[in-house]
Amino acid sequence: MNGNPYFLRDRELSPRGAQSRARGRTLLVTGWALRLLGSALGVAALVIFRAVFNADRLPDGLTQPWWWLALLGSFALLYAAAFVFGAGRGLVVRGKRDTADLVEGFGQLTGTRYVLYLRPFSQDEDMARLPDDVTGGGGNEYFFLVSGLTHEEALVRRFRKLGRVVAIGMPGEPLPLPGAERAYLPLDDWKDTVSGLIGGAYVVLLSAGPGPGTVWEFTEAVRLLPPERLVLLTYCDPAAYDRFRAAVKEEYARRSRSELGAPDTGRWPPLPELPDFPSPARPVRPRWEVWLNGGRKRLRWDFALKGLIVFSPRWDASFIRFDPTSLRLPSVVTLGRLVRRMLGPVMERLAALPDRS
Repeated sequence: MNGNPYFLRDRELSPRGAQSRARGRTLLVTGWALRLLGSALGVAALVIFRAVFNADRLPDGLTQPWWWLALLGSFALLYAAAFVFGAGRGLVVRGKRDTADLVEGFGQLTGTRYVLYLRPFSQDEDMARLPDDVTGGGGNEYFFLVSGLTHEEALVRRFRKLGRVVAIGMPGEPLPLPGAERAYLPLDDWKDTVSGLIGGAYVVLLSAGPGPGTVWEFTEAVRLLPPERLVLLTYCDPAAYDRFRAAVKEEYARRSRSELGAPDTGRWPPLPELPDFPSPARPVRPRWEVWLNGGRKRLRWDFALKGLIVFSPRWDASFIRFDPTSLRLPSVVTLGRLVRRMLGPVMERLAALPDRS
């Protein structure tokens, strides 16, 4: 496979037997029904709340018991709506775990176009979460517009146009998480298989993290891949990213002294110099911007995916930061445009790559 001396082995420790598609479909239908019911109750609560504060009935209504009952009732209905809506979102995610597709054997990937998603297993809990707010950190009034996709599902949706997105599942997890298609490997015997997967991937998405497995995977990608096929994702904070950079240097120095390099030459490519984590474009805002954007808390909102690092054919690295502070009036629309504007050229370059032979 592309000069890689390793091969893919069909050793699967899959939770397929724990999945139930019938149960999953039931959870999906129930979850969506609860989401719709919660949204309807939320709209009703807001209508009642606004009617209570109708200018024609104030201030006389303040002394009437019915006014206070209607006000308290609208709050109770709103909280009930949020609970029902949230429960529905959770059931949908649970149903997706029962109906998720699995990679039955690594051999079926040979000769196909796939995107390999690698990450520290410690990130799975965060990546499996649903967003708490709309893009830009809108207030509670937008709660019923919050996305139903987990962070990993959102990532897969962006990159699936390049090919089937696959990942190694966490050993021992009872059910696969929504997002990339999972395959499973034993904890003590995985490097050869992952090396083969890296060598055959159309694109490798690697989420930065200082864990030894992720650091090894990065150096292996540098050893095997053309630079343009590696994309480094930064879901972590600057401190974790700096630890990752330091660990990569140590691992590269160790491996380049004791192991063979690229399969075709035997030499190690140069280690790319990973750039610093960019500082916010505008960390301090004038008071009028703080007021216009609804306070400093909203202006501290950031993307789950902070940015990504791409590489030139000579391994020159560029950090593409999705920086909300670059916008004076961040909103769902303007932030969406920001990501599309910065991610668009990257996706075009990746889509133009030739298929692996």
